[in-house]
Amino acid sequence: MKVCICGGTNPATNPKWLGVASKLGELLCKHDYEMVWGGNAFGVLSHIHKQYIEKQKANTLILPRAYEEDLKKMTVDKVVATDRVSERSRQMFEMTNVVIVIPGGIGTIYEFWYAVEGKRAGEYDIDIILLNYENFYKHQLEHFKFINENGFTKIGKGGAPYKMKAEDLFKVVETPEELIKELAKIKKRRG
Repeated sequence: MKVCICGGTNPATNPKWLGVASKLGELLCKHDYEMVWGGNAFGVLSHIHKQYIEKQKANTLILPRAYEEDLKKMTVDKVVATDRVSERSRQMFEMTNVVIVIPGGIGTIYEFWYAVEGKRAGEYDIDIILLNYENFYKHQLEHFKFINENGFTKIGKGGAPYKMKAEDLFKVVETPEELIKELAKIKKRRG
């Protein structure tokens, strides 16, 4: 099964983020999940990618042309170039059934909410898993709860607002091990 992994591409200032990424990469490889990603040779995503290279597992990089220089520092099985960042996200989500969001910055937060909105609107048939390691996404989850409590969420196009729970759109896990268990459930359900 292919999984899209969204996460930081800048070096994290705390090595714990790199450690959790390496652990996740190791587990994803062990369970034979193919990686689709939009990263570079730096940051937490690169630590997952290193596991894929070491274990000779399949990975596809979706890369906006603006970042093509990054390819000189990486080994990937397949590269798909796009003109825009939003096109990269669209292609990653269309190529997979699961979007995994790990700690990251502005681009990662953008991809998370882009996936949530695409799923909410029915554009993507995806499961979304948010790795909230050490409460990294606490403020994003609090904001989702705030907008929900104030009637700014709904399912689908048109219609009256419908207060949703996060579980209606994405699953929150705390550790790489929990994430792997969630992937196994999704794989079984999707066949």
